[in-house]
Amino acid sequence: MTFLWRYLKKHRRMLLGALALATVNQVFSLLDPQIFRITIDRFVSKASNLTQEDFLRGVVILLLASVGVALVSRIAKNFQDYYVNVIVQRLGTSMYADSVKHSFSLAYAVFEDQRSGELLAKFQKARTDTQTLIESLVNTLFLSVVGILFVVVYAFTVHWSVGLVYFLIIPVIGTITFQISKGIKQAQRNVVTETANLAGSTTETLRNVELVKSLGLENQEIVRLNDVNEKILQLELKKIVLLRKLSFIQGTIVNALRSTLLLLMFWLIFRGVITIGEMFSLFVYSFFVFTPLAEFGSVSSRYQE
Repeated sequence: MTFLWRYLKKHRRMLLGALALATVNQVFSLLDPQIFRITIDRFVSKASNLTQEDFLRGVVILLLASVGVALVSRIAKNFQDYYVNVIVQRLGTSMYADSVKHSFSLAYAVFEDQRSGELLAKFQKARTDTQTLIESLVNTLFLSVVGILFVVVYAFTVHWSVGLVYFLIIPVIGTITFQISKGIKQAQRNVVTETANLAGSTTETLRNVELVKSLGLENQEIVRLNDVNEKILQLELKKIVLLRKLSFIQGTIVNALRSTLLLLMFWLIFRGVITIGEMFSLFVYSFFVFTPLAEFGSVSSRYQE
């Protein structure tokens, strides 16, 4: 993680550019439900009180505005993805180069305790996991934070109770997700260790295949490698159980909280406190909150890995 933050600091201008583009992308995406709300409240629900000309003019202008904000969002998204991919690829290259450089600075005794393919397997695994984490931090976590802040502020402007529910939902799901995902860290550590062990054993066996065959140790080596491979399978299955447990608990909580929020909004409509357009916009915004919250489990898992 120290290397990761050092690299991001070194390329902070490109990272800030990616985050700025991500903000533009998310904010303009969030403007579309607002345009929909205005269309419902000012024109559709009051169609009987408007002339045909006023109705069509207002609706067409708002629909064009919807197309415009979607266009800006897509342009920002494309540039955001470009910057993120450049950062990720450069990170992987720098990480691999620093890992090789660091390896040659280690004492010879370190290499005596490791097989030749073991260190390479660790390099490749660390590189892949770190690249995936960076993509998740920008494309999932940062976008989610921007969207959630926007929705919470808007919800408070509609009615304090809706804003309060949104505000309380976030720490509840976040805390539960992080606590459950802690078990993934140890499971992933075991998987990496055994995978590196298998890579090292396989490399050494294939390198000395003439000696193995001359001594008639083929079956012994096959059994030994298959035992390690089976152990990795069991560790991966254990990690899958943890991930499914996290997904089930998180999904159940999200669905329950969404139903509670809908009940509150229906009650506020019945009381005449909020409009139908505001209810629809809040309902659409719920996907900008609950979908990212559901993805937090994946981000947390990648961080632990």
